[in-house]
Amino acid sequence: MDTQNNINILVAEKALELLKKTLESTRFEGVWKKKDALQITDSMKSDIMAIKFSYAEKENISEITAPIKEKISQLQASLGEGWSSNFLSNARKENKTSTKMGIAKIIFSMNTLYFLDRRIKQDNHYGVDTIVGKILSVSKASDSLLICNVDIKRAITVLTNDMSIKDGDVVAISILPPKEFYGQVSEGM
Repeated sequence: MDTQNNINILVAEKALELLKKTLESTRFEGVWKKKDALQITDSMKSDIMAIKFSYAEKENISEITAPIKEKISQLQASLGEGWSSNFLSNARKENKTSTKMGIAKIIFSMNTLYFLDRRIKQDNHYGVDTIVGKILSVSKASDSLLICNVDIKRAITVLTNDMSIKDGDVVAISILPPKEFYGQVSEGM
């Protein structure tokens, strides 16, 4: 398999860059081991390069991606138990949106890296996960945007311009790098 040009591996590289940049630049309030988190993130670069230049077959990709999964678990430990809730509850009011954005970027990056093997095995040609979710709630962000809370085994926020969406709808969600619109952080579309 041409791992060097595989879109999933290229997206994982970008996710790792986003993760490192977010950990370095976002001011998270609370107790966490920033130095350890950055060291773990730095060490994943060589793991991604090993995958990229392995030319491994899909059947063997899990053993090559295992070190990344292990390091994601270590990263979660360095962030601390309940890290996302702690960071958000400790954030100053004026920093809430940037903290939400930082948390969303970390979650996106960790999921992208952790499930890399699954996307490669499934012949995912887009490099992102598309999954089924159920709309939990809908509210207006503007005349042309809705804020949807979506259950995908965890709650995420998605902004959409599909004004026909309503509570209880079952929809396909593409998990994308987070973006901010009107002070809301969207985690997909």
